[in-house]
Amino acid sequence: MASLSFLATTTTTSSPLHHPPKSSSTAPRRRFYTCCKTRESSSKNTANTTDTTDNSKREKPESGSVLRLDRRNVLLGLGGLYAASTLTGSGNMAVGAPISPPDLSKCHLADGGDGVGKVQCCPPYGSDTPIVDYQFPSSSKPLRVRRPAHLLEKEEIEKYKEAITKMRELTKTDPNDPRGWMQQANVHCQFCNGAYDQVGFDSALLQVHFSWLFLPWHRWYLHFYERILGSLIGDDTFALPFWNWDTQDGMRMPSIFADTTSSLYDENRNLSHLPPAVMDFKYAYGDAVPSTDEEVKEVENKNLLQIRTSYKEGLTLPELFMGDPVRAGETMDDSTNSSGSLETIHNGVHQWTGPDTEPYMDMGNFYSAARDPIFFCHHSNVDRMWHIYRAMRGHKTEFEDTDWLDASFLFMDENKQLVKVNVRDSLNSLKLKYTYEEVALPWAETGLRTKITKATTKAKTDDTTVAVSEFGSSPITLDKTIRVLVTRPKTSRSKTDKEEAVEALVISGIQAPIFKPSRFDVYVTTPSGDGVVSSDLGELAGSFVKLPHHGDSKDSTTTQTKKTKLKLGINNLLEDINAEAAEKLVVSLVPRLGNITVGGVSVQLLNTGS
Repeated sequence: MASLSFLATTTTTSSPLHHPPKSSSTAPRRRFYTCCKTRESSSKNTANTTDTTDNSKREKPESGSVLRLDRRNVLLGLGGLYAASTLTGSGNMAVGAPISPPDLSKCHLADGGDGVGKVQCCPPYGSDTPIVDYQFPSSSKPLRVRRPAHLLEKEEIEKYKEAITKMRELTKTDPNDPRGWMQQANVHCQFCNGAYDQVGFDSALLQVHFSWLFLPWHRWYLHFYERILGSLIGDDTFALPFWNWDTQDGMRMPSIFADTTSSLYDENRNLSHLPPAVMDFKYAYGDAVPSTDEEVKEVENKNLLQIRTSYKEGLTLPELFMGDPVRAGETMDDSTNSSGSLETIHNGVHQWTGPDTEPYMDMGNFYSAARDPIFFCHHSNVDRMWHIYRAMRGHKTEFEDTDWLDASFLFMDENKQLVKVNVRDSLNSLKLKYTYEEVALPWAETGLRTKITKATTKAKTDDTTVAVSEFGSSPITLDKTIRVLVTRPKTSRSKTDKEEAVEALVISGIQAPIFKPSRFDVYVTTPSGDGVVSSDLGELAGSFVKLPHHGDSKDSTTTQTKKTKLKLGINNLLEDINAEAAEKLVVSLVPRLGNITVGGVSVQLLNTGS
């Protein structure tokens, strides 16, 4: 698709987003916003016996900055712009088998990585626990409406704090209660840090990151977590708030999480990032907090552009937004898989929130991330981003592949019943009886990139040029910025060409230590001459961001590296920089964090199946 103009100011007869009726006696009061205000080893039947500390310090006023929007540009421009006939999931999928729930009797120690070591996060129940298939909530159940965390009213905040308090108390009174704080946090550790093997494949660990499982698994996780919290306070309308980091005012840690006396507080965070510090999606450990109004505005704008790019480049090819397929027996340690762009943004928020020194506890490490209440608020917005993505695509199924649709997991519900769920039942949030309050989408404003470019005039420091060449056949260590010349497979592609295949920049053979954080940024520009390029890096195409985590192979040590690749759609980026006719591109890889090796850089055409 040539322009992906989801920013057009077209009115529609109905919104593509799922929203509750305007008047409802069961749903909380809804408000609508069209602009942002200025500034303002163990196995079964064993409780977790290592590190059951209940982290429950600094409160500063929250602030933000303004980017006023036309409501029609932002809210109405989302609908009716993509016919289902032009949007398909990835075609020609390989035949395999879906990921299945783990064998609970074989749960083993997980690995928290450097400074942590082996951790016990197996559930307090085993394979003899009865399992039932998931049943959608009754139609008579009220719709839970998730609201922005920074806009919660006092009553909503108190209800949220009460629910978390009761969940924390369960951990103290009965550590084996699967609804308790630590047991719920351990669910993330189990599926992310190597506590389970894939059934039938003892050499492959079960991992729900870095693939198309990322979004549906976390949706189910939030679904049951939210139900448990509501049950603990006797309120079946209770809804998790979402950290609205895709708006300027939401690009701060919500103040409800900064109160050191609150059940929502966690001391294992980067304390220099308490409000009013602005979040930077490009943050790498050690970066200074933007301080001047100009610096803050630039960070906010670049954040918006990154979100916009993620949607525009990923709408026609879901794997770019959601992650590559993974099937039973496969791992992501073989350089064949790539995370989606939404997961990359998600990783950046984790890095910004968690502590910046080893052992990178809580939000800084997958094994302990869910011990911080802000984790669920963050993932609520990640889920909302998927919710919006599905609406933009007319709710068309992203992958018409049973290996995705029939992938299944196990979760404990509010009644201590173990439930089997699958991906296909997660696709409609209304059937799960929740939705999101409608708020402005500043990243969807028409002409955003042009407006930001005009607003941030850069003084040229020099007019020097540098020579660039092709990548070569040997891997390169990213100990400095590398710039390579890449040949495009086709130039001046038509609208039909772009509908049939997405042009993507592929960084292959990436190796990074699994228990260390890592990051590099990718920029694209055109050469100014034959094998010559200006000193300007060009436009940001995307980033590679990884948190400390366990890989997918059981043969792991603290020095093991993860092998993967990065795929970045550039259809629209090339339009924005007037490079559609360019035969060659200059790609710059800028190291930000960690010891990383790259095996190759290329531009490829990825078939959309349309």
